[in-house]
Amino acid sequence: MDRRAFVKISGALAAQATVFPVLQATAHLRPTAPGRSLTNPFTQAGQWYRVALHVHTTTSDGDVDVATRLAQYREANYQVVAVTDHWKTNDLSGCSDDRFLAINGMEAHPATGTGAPAHHFVCLDLPHPFELARDLPAQALIDQVIEAGGKVIYAHPYWTAHSLEEMTEVSGYVGVEVFNAVCHLRWNKGCGSVHWDQLLNKGRLLPAVATDDVHATAEINRAWTMVKAPSLDKAAILSAITSGCSYSSCGPVIEDCRIEGDAIRIATSPVKQITFYFDGAAGGHVVRAEAGRTLAEARWSFGSGSRRCRWIRIEVVDPDGNCAWTNPLVTESNV
Repeated sequence: MDRRAFVKISGALAAQATVFPVLQATAHLRPTAPGRSLTNPFTQAGQWYRVALHVHTTTSDGDVDVATRLAQYREANYQVVAVTDHWKTNDLSGCSDDRFLAINGMEAHPATGTGAPAHHFVCLDLPHPFELARDLPAQALIDQVIEAGGKVIYAHPYWTAHSLEEMTEVSGYVGVEVFNAVCHLRWNKGCGSVHWDQLLNKGRLLPAVATDDVHATAEINRAWTMVKAPSLDKAAILSAITSGCSYSSCGPVIEDCRIEGDAIRIATSPVKQITFYFDGAAGGHVVRAEAGRTLAEARWSFGSGSRRCRWIRIEVVDPDGNCAWTNPLVTESNV
């Protein structure tokens, strides 16, 4: 065997030795099958609930205590609030009633495997007291939350300067923040729609949520998730969030959205722009209101061209620049 052939074979063997352990280590991170569907809330029975899923108090770095924060959200007409202080749970006994649900949780931020800034995970439905080791690997932390009966949402990926590499080095989270109000207010890095689309394009069909991430009282009620559920109990609310039976907003109301044959239509409060996003390059169709006017509905025949969509999500923008986002709907041809 000549030297050139030996070098080629040695290089190939070395590459295999490097790749195989990586494939084995990431086997559990395979993306969701493209055919999986989320629940369209606009075709389901139930009631709409205004939900805050990322909330801080003086238990960590908020400006008011738990009781005051929950009272503030009650006054702002929220029906569900998750208290998610950094690394700490709270005693929420007696905080819920038949018109208001308080959910215990925490925000955890384990290290990434790439050297990027830490992951931030919003962990919902944890017992109290509950502790997570701060040096746990990120995947082990998610697994521990799930084993405790909790749910994990991937928080503000733009603010944490994360790429698809960081977001796919872990799995098991049930949603991603498409908008984080405090990251937008303080740093103008609150929108995670590009990160969300990257996950969707890789087959991870996840719903999104919008949150205040409130630390100071002035930051309340800047973004919320509208969840449709059969009743105001924890199991029903969390099931709806996990299945995508919701939409996210920092202003506009989405009144209806559904696929009918090869077309999708949406009805909203008055907006100036409606964008239909779908998978792949140039994946968007925009409908704009005429100058000085607004829109309240739009319809797009996505099946009229040669391009076939796997999923479609919609973003609307009102005259003040506030947005709302539907969760992705899988087209019938791909179910």
